[in-house]
Amino acid sequence: MNRSDFLEKDIPMATVHYKICKLCLLRARKALKQGNLELAEKRMEDFNRSLNELKRLKAKKEQYDRMKALVKELNNQGVNIEKVARII
Repeated sequence: MNRSDFLEKDIPMATVHYKICKLCLLRARKALKQGNLELAEKRMEDFNRSLNELKRLKAKKEQYDRMKALVKELNNQGVNIEKVARII
């Protein structure tokens, strides 16, 4: 997990989901070794839920970074974002 892929406030939640992903993979593998396909499938569903949450948190950071870059570019062009925000 690359911490820079997430907003600082989202890192604890991303860490939890990362650990869940690892644990689900281990449990799915164990279930497969035991021939329990249903349990393996359930663990993979859990894995996918946490993976989707990691993707959502990463996309949130990417959107934030794009917005930050846009604000910086507008400021460089002389647009006062604070005044624009008050108007809206």
